[in-house]
Amino acid sequence: MKLFSMDHALYVVQTPPEENDDILINPDFTYKLSEAELVKFVRLRAANDALFTGKRNTSVIAWRAILKEMGIQRKMSTSQARKKWENLKKKYKEMKNPPPGVTVNPTNWQWFSLMDDAMEGRLKDSEAMVSTLSLGDDSDFRPDRPRKRGRESYQSEIEFLVEGDESRLSGDRVDAGSDRDEMEQERALLESDRAALESERMVLEREKMVLDRERAGLERELASLDRDRASLEREKAAVERDRASVEHERAQLEKERAEMEKERAKLERNRAALERQRGGAGGEQEGDRDDSGQESEKSAEAEMETASLERRQKFLDLFEKLIENF
Repeated sequence: MKLFSMDHALYVVQTPPEENDDILINPDFTYKLSEAELVKFVRLRAANDALFTGKRNTSVIAWRAILKEMGIQRKMSTSQARKKWENLKKKYKEMKNPPPGVTVNPTNWQWFSLMDDAMEGRLKDSEAMVSTLSLGDDSDFRPDRPRKRGRESYQSEIEFLVEGDESRLSGDRVDAGSDRDEMEQERALLESDRAALESERMVLEREKMVLDRERAGLERELASLDRDRASLEREKAAVERDRASVEHERAQLEKERAEMEKERAKLERNRAALERQRGGAGGEQEGDRDDSGQESEKSAEAEMETASLERRQKFLDLFEKLIENF
């Protein structure tokens, strides 16, 4: 066994292989899709666009599911699939929107119509959604490398191993760059979400302040309504007391009116008796002058009492009208 140091890496080279041993010849082999496979590749990518959220590792998982659905997970890696899709999109954009002054006929490209349907969303339901569950481990998605039977020189083996390591390192750099881009996209999304949440929080704070002011205003109005209600209750009680007093005074007036009616009836009877006495005593006026004088005095008193009763009646009528208006 010999040790070689090349490009700061240490490689171990075994003794020359036997005639029938298998030797790796091209670790960076890229699988070429057939036309049918390319059509299915594009349709699956368009139908499962929702799986490519931009979050970390979602792209790798989605490409693995698509490659497994096509049955080429051992022939093409996820980075090769991603690169194939990016090249198709780049070619489509060049044909769709050529630079100013450049005339391009998109129909000259075989896959323009297919890519146009994919990019415009017309292939969204062209294929079923693939499952990202039970995809297996990493070894199930490691592309097989073609082998060549025969005896090779040590130099060829070392060159292939170095090229393979360089290709793997290049692929790792590409994957790291892709992961970095995905992380940056995820970070940008998080920053955007944070800014949106902060904006919503500020809006909610303003709305809360408005609601607090409205609540304070409603509480002041409620207190004012309570004061008005108490004032109305006091006024209602005062009105009830006034009504009771008026009813009492009305009852007193009714009693006094009844008494006045009795006195009026009595005066009417006295007046009738006086008139009868005047009619019966017409021929005896000279002999009974003293008696007529007394009767005259009684008649004058009766007239005065009648006038007094009438004035009192008028006063009661006016007072009753005043009470009714109140």
